Amino acid sequence: MALGNGSGRWVLVNMSPAVAHQLDSDPRLDSHPGLAEAEVRAVVLTDAQVDHVGGLLSLRDGAPIDLYATPAVFEQLTTALPVLPVLQHYCGVHWHVVPVAGDRRVASFRVDGLPTLEFTALATQCPAPPHLAQGGEGPSVGDSIALAVRDLATGQRMFCAPGLAQIGATEFEWMREADCLLLDNPLPEGGPDADAGTEAPGARAEAQLWLDLLRDMPARHKVLFGQAPAGAGGRDWAAQGIALAYDGMAIEL
Repeated sequence: MALGNGSGRWVLVNMSPAVAHQLDSDPRLDSHPGLAEAEVRAVVLTDAQVDHVGGLLSLRDGAPIDLYATPAVFEQLTTALPVLPVLQHYCGVHWHVVPVAGDRRVASFRVDGLPTLEFTALATQCPAPPHLAQGGEGPSVGDSIALAVRDLATGQRMFCAPGLAQIGATEFEWMREADCLLLDNPLPEGGPDADAGTEAPGARAEAQLWLDLLRDMPARHKVLFGQAPAGAGGRDWAAQGIALAYDGMAIEL
């Protein structure tokens, strides 16, 4: 995912292994000036999941990377998954610490080159990555964050929460303020009983709760990553104004 303010400057949110190739080869990016340029080296990380950081190594040839992350994520990428020490031997990394840690669960920050966008990081509860799950230590504040972004020029707001395991009161309030919601699919693809051709009552109930929650949100854009959960029905999601993300999706607020 990339965020811009119309100036031609962009910041990437997380960096999957496929992103670098897309930046180099996807002709659809031609309609977004600046996105495919070599200076797109700013990345905000929401956690240290391999799917969210694996693409950083693909940026090793080029200018230094401006990386925005919490202290917990910087530590994980230095020790448990040492991506940053490797990058330091190639392009180098400029660390921009997002101060969500300890007792501080919410922090605002700015991304260089995008002065009209105000970023707010909120600590969230997400499952630990497999390479950290066996460490024996419990989760810490800043292991994962959601992002609330406000365009100071237009007042439009976006709330993005990849991997969010549960919605608390804080997340709920930020979601209600957003014009655009980007959330993970609340259930595994295909649902828990997809192979058996049946739908678990618990899965149906959970999917319906999410459907009701999103339906009542005032956001104009409601987007889920992944496939519609089993039991929810793809047509039901579309009828409620909920879209499924796809490569090349563009949202203008």
